[in-house]
Amino acid sequence: MPTGMYKRLYKHVAIGGLATLLVACTATAPQPPVEQPDISQQALQEDAQALLAEAFASQSPQKEYLLLRAARQLNLNNERAWARNLLASIDSELLDTQRFFEYSLLFSEIALADDAYFLAQRILTNPRLERQWQLLADEDALTLRERRAQLFALLGETSASVAERQALQKNLQVEQARNDNQDALWQTLMRLPRTELEYRARTTNDEELRGWYSLAALSKNNQTNLERQQAQVNEWVARWPTHPASMRLPEDLKLLQQLINERPQHIALLLPQQGKLAKAGQAVRDGFLAAYYQAKNQGNLVPNLRFYDASSDDFLLTYQQAVDEGAQLIIGPLDKKQVTLLSELDQLPVPTLAVNYSEAISEPSTGLYQFGLAVEDEARQAAQRAWVEGHRNPLILTTKAGWGQRSAAAFAEEWQALGGTVAAQATFNGNGDYSKVIKNALLVQESQTRATLLRRLFGQALEFEPRRRQDVDMIYLVARPTQGRQIKPTLAFHYAGGLPVYASSHIYSGAPDRKSDNDLNGVKFSTLPWLFDEHSAEKQAIASAAKPAPAYQRLYALGVDSYQLYPRLRQLEEVPEARLYGVTGSLQLNSDRRIEREQIWAQIRSGIARPLPMVVSGEALN
Repeated sequence: MPTGMYKRLYKHVAIGGLATLLVACTATAPQPPVEQPDISQQALQEDAQALLAEAFASQSPQKEYLLLRAARQLNLNNERAWARNLLASIDSELLDTQRFFEYSLLFSEIALADDAYFLAQRILTNPRLERQWQLLADEDALTLRERRAQLFALLGETSASVAERQALQKNLQVEQARNDNQDALWQTLMRLPRTELEYRARTTNDEELRGWYSLAALSKNNQTNLERQQAQVNEWVARWPTHPASMRLPEDLKLLQQLINERPQHIALLLPQQGKLAKAGQAVRDGFLAAYYQAKNQGNLVPNLRFYDASSDDFLLTYQQAVDEGAQLIIGPLDKKQVTLLSELDQLPVPTLAVNYSEAISEPSTGLYQFGLAVEDEARQAAQRAWVEGHRNPLILTTKAGWGQRSAAAFAEEWQALGGTVAAQATFNGNGDYSKVIKNALLVQESQTRATLLRRLFGQALEFEPRRRQDVDMIYLVARPTQGRQIKPTLAFHYAGGLPVYASSHIYSGAPDRKSDNDLNGVKFSTLPWLFDEHSAEKQAIASAAKPAPAYQRLYALGVDSYQLYPRLRQLEEVPEARLYGVTGSLQLNSDRRIEREQIWAQIRSGIARPLPMVVSGEALN
């Protein structure tokens, strides 16, 4: 569901992917062409109104039948909200079997088009539907199962989504449809943590599903060791020769041997060793080396490394020197201006993994891959999660710093792309202006002004409690920890303590601080898996050797994932849905050769940041 990782499948989650399935269905049950009458919108409207008038004069169940027909007409006339209200008023138990199926198809289509995911979930999991699958027409059954599979995956119900994919696979006749469904099943499985995949591989009673779980587990377990992963895939195929995945191996696993054969053996690191970026460059380098030595200690093949100071005045000269001295792949630069300089060239002589993003708008040069910790990526992810969780009217509170403004702009852009409108946006400078900014943003002052006018009008004291604006249902907060610890209590003071707060990763320092972070209780934020992985050998090595400051933790993680990424760039480029599950998040390459990250989510409870499920579950909402 992946921007990247969550992408805009949120907008029409189950509708857009049905074309192939419908082709597959019609291939098994061909139907003669039917001429569609040319019905004007006015005629549809008049027909719907006539049906409504007749329905309100009828008794059940005829009334419900007519309401269903009217809703269908209204939907055809783009009166979706009206149609949805009509369908919501129908007691589906009063519908006969065929009309119940029509009701489920129409209502789920409208709910998904409106991004009403939990309404769609209730419709598509109606116990009556579960009991009567065998009575559905083939086309309708495929449509509903595809909707369920995508919706369950979106809501984090992975087992249910996989079950739907399996049921679909048994009923699809067209090869391309079967391949597409199998690919979707694989991507759904790969969203599960390795430990859960291993557990399910041991405990499931379904033989075919056990094979899928074990293959996904070994794929996620060996992402840092291509040879070991290839060997285990070969062993798996030998053990499961008749499994669907043996007959058609997932695309990302098919490329493993080629990745091994073509892996660069000479790598140059072009990172700043002097100037204002020197410490940041050192952190990226140390993370890269921690991953390098961990691989070496495990007996893995490792490349030869050379280091170059990218802080010299003529960066392109240093870059060319690295190429001339045999570099087959370059890691760096870190400086955004230098990345921009490379992106403006037509083609780079060797593949280059920059650890920042270019400022150029034009298409980057061939051979340049860009990987960094962009605030825009996580802002889009925050918008996507908040939208799925049912919020529609955000208030954006952001620092005036440039990174804060970019984050706010990316959140707003994504929110609008999803179909929403930002209720308000406010900026603070952090110099004691939190109360004033929040009070104005929540329109509390207007409430107090109205009370003053009423007192003057009536000439007497009135009992009055100020109120905030009621059109805001969540807050997106872009702030540092010290700022957030003042802002969250201030929100409560101004009658907004009950509003859900989503924050950028900056809200958490990366180090537990129960006493101070109690003021951030309830805040949800996206962040790097690295911060919660206490068993990482790389993290332990860095902690003992570099005595890292919390401010550089994210850059160490960036270095670690740069090492894991470099041999898999071709895999990510050739298989659009392929991902590397790294310490900075779930990594995917977009069409501009930019690595997009889907971070994990956490929430502060009792002063401690605790990881949340990767996607929202129905039980998590009111």
